[in-house]
Amino acid sequence: MPLPNMHKRRGVKSPRAKNVSAAILLAGCCFSTPSALGFADLTPQTEQAFNRYIALAEAKMKQSLHSSRFLSTATSLESRAKLRSGERPIVPSKILDSGQEAKVPNGLIQDWLGAMFIPNTTIARVRTVMTAYPEYQKLFAPEIISSKLLGHDGDRYQVFLRLYKKQILTVVLNTTYDISYAAPDNSHLAIDSRSTRIAEVRRPKQSLTDELPPGQDTGFLWRLNSYWRFEEGDGGVYAQCEAISLSRDVPFGLLMIRQFVERFPRESMLNTLEGVRRAVSK
Repeated sequence: MPLPNMHKRRGVKSPRAKNVSAAILLAGCCFSTPSALGFADLTPQTEQAFNRYIALAEAKMKQSLHSSRFLSTATSLESRAKLRSGERPIVPSKILDSGQEAKVPNGLIQDWLGAMFIPNTTIARVRTVMTAYPEYQKLFAPEIISSKLLGHDGDRYQVFLRLYKKQILTVVLNTTYDISYAAPDNSHLAIDSRSTRIAEVRRPKQSLTDELPPGQDTGFLWRLNSYWRFEEGDGGVYAQCEAISLSRDVPFGLLMIRQFVERFPRESMLNTLEGVRRAVSK
């Protein structure tokens, strides 16, 4: 039997409307702070699976370092023409282990591949910009809010970056990287960046140095490796970046939080490509 239309009177909500409002309020409470998601530990099994994936990915990259497939995203005249016209493809990539998809217990590996063309520049100019680590907080704002060069020995760099991301949640991460440069010849440059420490800031509004123990946090980002490939030609430089990240696996029930975790690497890739293009073009 239908309920009376009493809920249509001003100021009185139907039970369904109350439930919806409660759900929205609950969601707002959950998203007001990252810790509301709950903590997750980076287990040895999860880390081992990520290291295995990285080993397979880097072995594949090493094979192409001295070949005509230096850039996997620009192997044909057509693909290069599209990049020169301004296209910036960002596509998911996947490394198979003995023909099977890698399994990551309690974790989520994301592998994204992006590319672009930067006209009217050179490899030398690109290297100058990429090694200007203290300037990253300006070049890649607002996603990088602090940057420091911690050490430098030849083609090896140790770098600190404080990452900032705000969607529904606000997440700040203090991260360090070991970065190596290799130049097979004068027209090619490879940059491999591997995270060595990622710590989530506990309460970003109160302090940017109060950290949760690495690997014992909300698990938005546990590892982040980036592999840049640059090739000079056609009056500019072709650029390719592959970013491989590890985060916690989020149950499908927490859909909006899962979307945050899954969108973070792709959006960071897009912003990084744009930041490099803008900095090199200045």
